[in-house]
Amino acid sequence: PDAPPRPRAPNNPENLLDQLINDLNEINEIPFFDIDLPYELALRIFADLGKTELGRCAQVSKTWKVIAEDEVLWYKICVKEGYHTKADISDFNCWKAVLRDSLKKEQTLRANWKNRIGAASQLQYDVGGILCDAHSYGGVVLAGYTSGDVRMWDISTWDSGSLYLETSRNPAEPGRQPHISFVRINSAIAVAAYEDGVVDVWSTILGHQPVHHYQHSQKIQAISVAPDSTVIATSSDYQVRIESCNEKGYWQTAAQFELQKLVSYLQLLPGDLNGDRNQPVLVAAAEDTVYILKSTAESIVLHSVYGNTVTSLDVSNNLAAFGVKSFGWIMSDGNKVQVYSLQTAQPLVTLGNSTG
Repeated sequence: PDAPPRPRAPNNPENLLDQLINDLNEINEIPFFDIDLPYELALRIFADLGKTELGRCAQVSKTWKVIAEDEVLWYKICVKEGYHTKADISDFNCWKAVLRDSLKKEQTLRANWKNRIGAASQLQYDVGGILCDAHSYGGVVLAGYTSGDVRMWDISTWDSGSLYLETSRNPAEPGRQPHISFVRINSAIAVAAYEDGVVDVWSTILGHQPVHHYQHSQKIQAISVAPDSTVIATSSDYQVRIESCNEKGYWQTAAQFELQKLVSYLQLLPGDLNGDRNQPVLVAAAEDTVYILKSTAESIVLHSVYGNTVTSLDVSNNLAAFGVKSFGWIMSDGNKVQVYSLQTAQPLVTLGNSTG
């Protein structure tokens, strides 16, 4: 039989390409793309989209690209993702680029942390004192020395020079200056506790001269500063003291507590458990007991097992976690990490294997 005839090529080889272009044009001419909407209304529609969806919308048409790259949308996404939460929209010209750089930086930090990659930088300080304690917050480092000196560095500016903080003591006094026992810093204040029970407080903005000063009768054993306010807690012997600064800038003793055991660790919570930020809440670990201390109520025993000493303490808004060391034959509760709810004062979970 005869072979079937071959299909003939089109007279114009560009017909297929033209047909493809026409098909694409029909897709781009979907009526919804050409609907005229007020810019504010279109912006509200796009406001519910994420960064991936906005990127896709920017490829649809020129009109959609203008809306999808609006600074308001990318500013809100950036803040929602947790970057530059305290910035105003006018602080940057291109929030889309800010978000991209922030994500890239976070990915790099995570990779470096996972792979143990880092760089060491030395902070300059005159030789003559041995470092006793150091603490950092938001790119600012605070250090105390055996000479009694207190130094502060702002590492966010990559300036290795230090700021010298003057103490409340008279430099002309004879004798050796007491060693620094503890230093703490947050966004508002820097605190140094000396071995003789003296506490100096500086403003991180004003610097140099102390803005507050008080003293315990004996050596300070623990200290804590609230992460977001001008509240300080210190303990000496069996006494726990909370100092705070009011809205007018005056310092006062907010509360004092007398415990039956020596305090080893203190942690101030960001705000009151009931939402009143003017009433600080303190978690204290004293030997084998953990307390919740509030100036408006009696102390609450959060945890207590005879002989099982608390070896570490950390808190968040609603949780307290602390390590417990075993003692003698009491092995069931020792060498573990206990996690408690600060709202209910009840245990949530115990971390540790069968042998502790």
